[in-house]
Amino acid sequence: MKERLFEIGERVRKGFLSTGADQAIIIPSHVERLMVRFSNNKTTVVQNWSMMGIDALAVFGKKKIITRLEDLSEDGIRKGLERAVKSAPMVSDSETFTDVEGTKFPDRRSAQEIDPERINDCISSCIGAAIKEGGERSAGIFNAEVRKVAILTSSGGEGYDERSAFELNVRAFAGEGSGQGLTCATEMQALDADGAGRRAGITARMSRESVHWSEGSYEVILGPIIFANLIERVGDANSAFSVEAGISFLAGKIGEKVATEKLTIEDDGSDPKGLNSRTFDDEGVPVRKTTIVRGGEMAAYLHNKSTAKRSGTSSTGNAGWVAPSPWNLKVAPGDMSMEEMISEMRRGVFVVSNWYTRFQNYATGDFSTICRDGTFLIEGGEVKGALRGVRISDNMLRMLGSIRQVSSDRSWVRWWEVRTPSLVPAVLASGVMLTKAQGS
Repeated sequence: MKERLFEIGERVRKGFLSTGADQAIIIPSHVERLMVRFSNNKTTVVQNWSMMGIDALAVFGKKKIITRLEDLSEDGIRKGLERAVKSAPMVSDSETFTDVEGTKFPDRRSAQEIDPERINDCISSCIGAAIKEGGERSAGIFNAEVRKVAILTSSGGEGYDERSAFELNVRAFAGEGSGQGLTCATEMQALDADGAGRRAGITARMSRESVHWSEGSYEVILGPIIFANLIERVGDANSAFSVEAGISFLAGKIGEKVATEKLTIEDDGSDPKGLNSRTFDDEGVPVRKTTIVRGGEMAAYLHNKSTAKRSGTSSTGNAGWVAPSPWNLKVAPGDMSMEEMISEMRRGVFVVSNWYTRFQNYATGDFSTICRDGTFLIEGGEVKGALRGVRISDNMLRMLGSIRQVSSDRSWVRWWEVRTPSLVPAVLASGVMLTKAQGS
């Protein structure tokens, strides 16, 4: 596959340079995916994809053109180049684009393949564990992906990177109760399918009986699944593009306290266990680890070369030709387990998962999110019952600053509500505003 990607990439690179482009970055890729859906304890849908395409950036003077080619026949590439070149005069000048990189990266290869039989075994194990723990029926999805990416630049830069990613998400149901479990990894053997099903089944069983509750301010333990969702929003707000666009609650905060001193957050695209890791970014800059919050203090924004030039700094290896973005977010561990947090809680709420996080104001961080698949009232360190219709209605900066405990155990999280892979602990936050969702 490497040879094929470089062959078509070289044709596009030469094609742009022959039409007058001063610089070009070509990123050919091949993605193989398998998705398996299951419901009522049975597999219901199996879908396969095999996709090849080329993303290309070409610079004509001060004009920057970004295009994607999916018809990779000789005629398709010719027509795609013609359309891109003809559009150049209509594009506004770009004042901040810098010379493309000429770095040659060593190949990064993966031996992992998509094995449908092993995937079926994982799903069966997950469903069986959920039933054993009290789940009456289960539904979910298994996603498997092998991604192969190359880069070629007009300055002679080259690289090739192969990665695999596997993720299993399950919801178990028992009466009116529901629970969620998940597992994700870069290797099939690292998945804990049994543990994902077990956690979903236990949570569903515990959620069968609900208790009355009132709106107000609570101590809240956020499990890894929901905390990953909120940390992903921190990563989005940390992009220099979001800061420039006025849609970041972290704008103008470098060097300021934005969270409790217990919180340190990194973006790490170099971690071999990160589902979104890569050797190089879209501008051919080496991917690395960047600390964005250190001990509660805002340390850095994520940059591509253009945003870095406008800010008088250097790229962090997070391109995105338009917007820099995080690769894998990691929160430093604390010094007590999630179980210890629960056992020491006098009165509060434990939240497993959430859906539909929405911002009322991106610039200030005002948001709300619906708690689902496991929300419990805790009194005297014991679960008293499940809560229905809970919505967190709060402010990101206030919540980040109210975190009093961070667990020592961490989990990798990625599912449809968390697309940036995140290695996160559970946290205990004070004064979290809980309101009732409409109709509850």
